[in-house]
Amino acid sequence: MENMFPVTHSILSQHALASEILPLYFRESTPSCRLLVRGMNDTYLIRSGGSEYILRAYRHNHRSLSDILHELDLLQYLHGQGVGVSTPLARYDSQFLSEVLAPEGNRYLAVFTYAPGTFRPLTSEIARSYGQAAARLHRAMKFFESNYHRHHINLKYLLEDRVPWILPLLNHRPKDQLFVSQIGHFLQQQIDKMSPSLNWGLCHGDLNGGNCHIDNDGRVTFFDFDCEGPGWPAYDVAVFNWSVRDMPDRSVALKLWQEYLDAYQSEMPLSAADTTAIPYFVAARQIWLVGLHCEHADEWTYGNLNDAYFDRRLRILQELVKEQKWDIMGW
Repeated sequence: MENMFPVTHSILSQHALASEILPLYFRESTPSCRLLVRGMNDTYLIRSGGSEYILRAYRHNHRSLSDILHELDLLQYLHGQGVGVSTPLARYDSQFLSEVLAPEGNRYLAVFTYAPGTFRPLTSEIARSYGQAAARLHRAMKFFESNYHRHHINLKYLLEDRVPWILPLLNHRPKDQLFVSQIGHFLQQQIDKMSPSLNWGLCHGDLNGGNCHIDNDGRVTFFDFDCEGPGWPAYDVAVFNWSVRDMPDRSVALKLWQEYLDAYQSEMPLSAADTTAIPYFVAARQIWLVGLHCEHADEWTYGNLNDAYFDRRLRILQELVKEQKWDIMGW
């Protein structure tokens, strides 16, 4: 068979990674490699010499080489500034990236230190620790400079590129299809109108509470900067609000959000404009996520994008419209 059959996304063999890639990083031991998470990128747990590391296999064509090098530069810079982050590990030839040819095309690989501590369920104390750490992260990122280009977390990234993926999958739900189209247009107008007054700077892009570990002393270590890029820090703050909106107890969610927000502002106060923008960014985040799921349905399966999925995801948007009294064509 001369031509390989097309592949959407392959899973790299953990055994091949251990034998062919990990010796570039580890020579004094025989490291083990186990697939940990299959997602936008694939994550492997590495054990070597009594320590744990993370190997990320970047998705083909998901990020440019410049995007990835920007991320690795940022992590090294933040570590040098004393910020708790998972940092890239250099190979023995001082390079930070490896490259392999997968069935779908070239894929980049990077190895990172393992974030100390563990993921901790949200409590008031954890929300406060997270809010303070997020503010310190934003403050440190203000002064980062890189020679590498990075994608921007802007209206195109959050909305314009996402809504077109959602609408065809709502053909059987015309009322919801119209709603998504209208709220997407509404959010673009409103955020564009507010943007001259909003702070702009480097963002993590996915500060949802799950992309960090907390140790026994309360120290927060951030990881998974795959979504980082120049954007609105208020969006980064809004992602935490978005993450607790799915909690069954609304009063608990509101308390955790307020604890987080107060702790963040104790370190880095938000402007009035940034605070006003947060509900709009919460809605934009939801559209971004649904659009991402729809875009990659050929891999993550269309079966997951059923009516129950859209009921749950659109409910948050509908609740925001009512809560904020947004005028969206009769909704």
